[in-house]
Amino acid sequence: MNLKKELTKIVEKYVDVIKKQSKAASVDDLVKDEATIARLNRIYDTKDVLEYLYDMYEEDTELTARINKYSLGTVFAEVYDIDNYYIEYYNSGDDDWLVWINDALDQDFPLEYAK
Repeated sequence: MNLKKELTKIVEKYVDVIKKQSKAASVDDLVKDEATIARLNRIYDTKDVLEYLYDMYEEDTELTARINKYSLGTVFAEVYDIDNYYIEYYNSGDDDWLVWINDALDQDFPLEYAK
């Protein structure tokens, strides 16, 4: 699996949906639409978080195993969801951000191992 390529496809789909939902008739209107801008920012932040975790912390997060079990689309949707705090953890600057993300991944995407 080429994660970056697959993420780009998912992002394009999310952006297309946002563009269709937006009532902006021009770029000037779009810039003024704070809700749309916030959604777009969250889409790209989600992509950045997942790429960073995959590139730098794949072993710690077991992201590949989670994607294989639940699908990249499902993982993306959960990280993107406003009710979850993955992006906020990542952007917090706190030393424990990775611990919080791992805890959230374990809760949202549990991996079962033989005991």
